[in-house]
Amino acid sequence: MSKRTAIIDIGSNSARMAIFEKSSRFAFHLINETKSRVRIGEGAYNFGGMLQEPALKRAFTTLEEFGHIIKGLKCNKVLCIATSALRDAPNANAFIKKIHHELNINIKIIEGTKEAYYGAVGALNYLKEIQDAVTIDIGGGSTELAKIENGKIVETISLNIGTVRLKELFFDKKIPLEKIRAFIYEEIEKIPERFTCKDMIGIGGTLRSLSKIIMERTNYPLKTVHGFEYEIASHASFVDAIVSSDVLGLKNLGVRKDRYDTMREGCIIFQSIFQKLSSKTIITSGAGVREGAYLCDILRSNHHKFTPDFKLSLRSFKDRFSLMEEDNLYIKRVSHLLFDALAPLHNIAESYKYELGVAAELHNIGTKLGFYQNHLHSFYFILNNLNYGFSHEQKILIAMLIKYHVNKLPTLEDMALYKSLLPDMQTVQWLSFILSLAKAINCDMSRSPITFSYQNHTLTIQAEKKLFLARDQIKQLMKPASFAIIIK
Repeated sequence: MSKRTAIIDIGSNSARMAIFEKSSRFAFHLINETKSRVRIGEGAYNFGGMLQEPALKRAFTTLEEFGHIIKGLKCNKVLCIATSALRDAPNANAFIKKIHHELNINIKIIEGTKEAYYGAVGALNYLKEIQDAVTIDIGGGSTELAKIENGKIVETISLNIGTVRLKELFFDKKIPLEKIRAFIYEEIEKIPERFTCKDMIGIGGTLRSLSKIIMERTNYPLKTVHGFEYEIASHASFVDAIVSSDVLGLKNLGVRKDRYDTMREGCIIFQSIFQKLSSKTIITSGAGVREGAYLCDILRSNHHKFTPDFKLSLRSFKDRFSLMEEDNLYIKRVSHLLFDALAPLHNIAESYKYELGVAAELHNIGTKLGFYQNHLHSFYFILNNLNYGFSHEQKILIAMLIKYHVNKLPTLEDMALYKSLLPDMQTVQWLSFILSLAKAINCDMSRSPITFSYQNHTLTIQAEKKLFLARDQIKQLMKPASFAIIIK
């Protein structure tokens, strides 16, 4: 498999390129992302789908400059896919041949059902574990949906409604919303009844932009849109306000300037479909067609899905930043043993052992950025980058445990900003303490065989090594409850 792969997605509205670099067999990370609002479909929907010359020139120039980036980053492989606008265009083949001969880029037009499949593959592998949901990807020329059951993609569908298509056929002509809704309704009647689902996964620029606005309006504590969830009913009136607004009113609603000409169109499609499917919750995915195409390439022998125990961000972090993986895995084992031994004292739910273990594996990755205050480097790095395979609640808890695995316990003031995403203070303090104690026990990096027992308000540590350095460090630790620690 190529070390660096460029994936280009030519949509009706934008051309996007993502470049991925592998760090191990299945792990990788994004090293470049470039977008150009090519609008290759502009003007086409009033002329039977025929791509217009100004749009073709913009697309050629964009792909030419994408080629410079590909060369500069020494990519070994390039995959270029095109969706709705080129699918519908009678003159698509001439453009594809021109790009091949002059730029040496091979464009592959994919069907709408394949586009829906790629989007679902990206979302399933990048988000927390999903069992039952429907993905919705609102593009410029079409909207794709995929039905997920028991964690598997079972059906896909493509609808001929998209933001640019609606803009040119309806919004630019000031056609009343009732007629636009009637057009959309006729198309979404093609969605089978079995697609009805409580949870939707939002893919694509419109739904990511909508999530960002909602995050800002609600003072959400994280900036990462990937993995953000919200109840649709709580924001349905806001979506309707966008749909009913004129272009000038969009600014007051928090819509970015570069979305003025497609936000109303995207939101009316979203509104129509979530009502049709009776959906209650939406989970935002930062991964879509490009990520799905890449994953289908590297996971060919794995049915296009990571194994349940594989977390992309975790493995990628460890590949790139772990200094001593064996020691970190030892600290993880010790953390779990301590969790079990102290269970009568802390009464924390067993499920939190998972986040505790991940924090143990990643607690010192910030050292690669700088030794001093490395726990803070780790905290900020995880807060902004531990995105794939984890919920926002998991990510912030792991980051907080790492931030405070030093000689203090997190306080209510420390937790205040992220309170809505964190468990209670006692839980956070206990998990932080357990990680700190496990780290102290292995401060000599001997990975000593060890056992723990707790009775009569005393934790007894039985080790084969003397743990001389550990004794001093353990004395400095703040405990979340009153009990003694004895080392034998």
